[in-house]
Order: sequence, then structure tokens, then C-alpha cells
Amino acid sequence: MVDAVRARQLGIVHMLRSRSNVPARELADRFGVTERTIYRDITTLTAYGIPIQASPGKVGGYRLAPDTALDPLTVDSDHALRLYVLGFLDPPNTDSTAGDRARAAGISETVQEVMRRLAQRIHFDTADWYWRDEGSGHLPVLRTAMLTATALEATWRTKNGNQETALLKPYGVVWKAGEWHMVAARATAGPTRFRLNLVDRLQPTDLTFTYPEDFSIRDWWAAAMEDYGKGEERVELHVTPAARDEMLRLSLKSTSQVHEHGDGSLTIVLFVDRWEWLIPLVSSYGSDVTVTEPAPLRTAIADQLRRALAVYDTAALPGPAPPDGLPHDDSRLRSTHGRHPGA
Repeated sequence: MVDAVRARQLGIVHMLRSRSNVPARELADRFGVTERTIYRDITTLTAYGIPIQASPGKVGGYRLAPDTALDPLTVDSDHALRLYVLGFLDPPNTDSTAGDRARAAGISETVQEVMRRLAQRIHFDTADWYWRDEGSGHLPVLRTAMLTATALEATWRTKNGNQETALLKPYGVVWKAGEWHMVAARATAGPTRFRLNLVDRLQPTDLTFTYPEDFSIRDWWAAAMEDYGKGEERVELHVTPAARDEMLRLSLKSTSQVHEHGDGSLTIVLFVDRWEWLIPLVSSYGSDVTVTEPAPLRTAIADQLRRALAVYDTAALPGPAPPDGLPHDDSRLRSTHGRHPGA
């Protein structure tokens, strides 16, 4: 059933590409569904960024925005990602392919060839060299739940190592810094984000929900990223010219301050929720990035560097291994994920 829906939506996009205006009634007749179903299909496609415009009146209908037509010869990675999430591009090791769904819906050989080329030439690598993202296996279930507004029973690991289970309403999915994130809401709470590689189980239910019309996944995510890590703790860093360019590539918050000096160095002021997550980041720069304040952070970094030096100092006296000075949480990931996507 879901495959037929995706194939129909792909067919709608194809018809809109070949015509300047297609009435809803004609689309309904072409695919053997009601106009109400076509309205839902258009809503789904536009929600994923397909640029469909509606023209009112008796001779009205739908068309693709002329300034952003989906030309298969110039399709970019953003359009490809939308197609992937919608299910029109599948990994090569799956049984069901975009071509199978297209043929089932009677879509032309020309469009099938376009989709075959996309699937052959576009690859989504869901792992980076320094960690493995295990969350992409949840995408088929999550994708279906989002398109059908179906609630999911989810079990995930919390930061303290425990497991939590709850009924969630999936609002969207985001790819960032080598990981997939699900944006979902509990029954009586607002949306929050869940890293899919920490989700152990996503089970569809027979419950449906009403997707909030005023919700924008793009706007919500931007606000969430702005709030992430912000707080009242003031941290002042001195940056030498050698580290200047790289530090300026960090995703700074609206509350951050950057002061440039005549010798090319910088003073960066951050306001964070806790300074512990800065220890691995600042330590990795050695003498090129130093903490001016607060004093406890300076002490923590100095202790961290002493422990590191003790490990590498061959003249150190035998004794128990130095303790691990890094916080036992996601601090290292937070420091690497904080880098600007364009870095």
C-alpha cells in the first residue's frame, strides 16, 4: 500500500514536469483515486520541498514552480535527499526498488530510467570514519509513519545508559553531521529530537495523529540548534592567528562574541550551558587556544594536559595509569558536531 502511494506521488511529479497546469480532477482520474487523495499527495510532496504551486479557479490546477523545475539533469543533493526520504531512492541491497514501484503505477520508461540513474549515481553514506551511524536502518519504518501520520512506539537509550519507551508522533527526520535525527513529540508534549543510532526499536501502531499545520521542521531544527548548548556560563577564549581560521568555522550562537586584534588573534566569548564539553575541543588546540576564564575550566584543561603528558612521558615513574580526564558523556561528539557544515 505504501509503495503504491509513493509511486503515485512520483507519477504526479512526472505529470507536473511535462505540463504547465494539471487539474486535480485529471490527476485523480489518471491514478484512479479521489481528488481528496490528490490533495493529500500534494500536501505531502510540498512538505518535503517539492516546489508545487496551485492555481485557483475553474481552469486552475497544479504546476511545478518555473524557477525551480525538477530537471533530472541538474538534480542536486538536496532534491535527491528529499526523494530518498520519500522512498523514491532505495539502497541497492533492498528487495523493493523505485523502478518496481514506478512500473506498478504505470509510470513511463523515461521516468523509470531517470530514477535508475539517480539510484545508481547518488549514494548516502550514513557513517563517518570516527563513528558508525546505526540509525539508518530505522528509516523505512520512520518514513512510512511520517507519510501516513502514524504513531510509533519507540525504545531508546538515554544519556545515563538507561532505556526509555514511549509513544511518539513523528514530525520529521533530519540528517546532520553524519547522523539521522528523528523529530517527534510525545502525546502531551512538544517535539524533541532523538538520535536514531540511540533508538533500539521503532514499532508502528494502529494510532494516527493530526500533523500540526503550523509546524516547520526546518524552522524547528534551526531554533533547536541555536538553543543547544546555550546557557549562562561565560567562557572567554584567546585564539592565536594559527588557529584563527578554524575557530571561525565553528557554529557560534547568537549570544557569542568575536573580537579581532591587530596581530590577527581573536578573543571569543561563549555563553554555554556547561563548560565541561569544551575540554576536549580546547585541549586539541594546545597552546593555540587558551581559556582566559572561568578559572575552573582553565584548571580542568591544565589537569587534562598533564594527564596526557604523563602517558607519553617515557621518564615518568611506574605507577597506576592516569585516570581518564574526559567527561563520560557526549562531549567529544558535541565538539566535533559543533563545526559548521560548510567547514
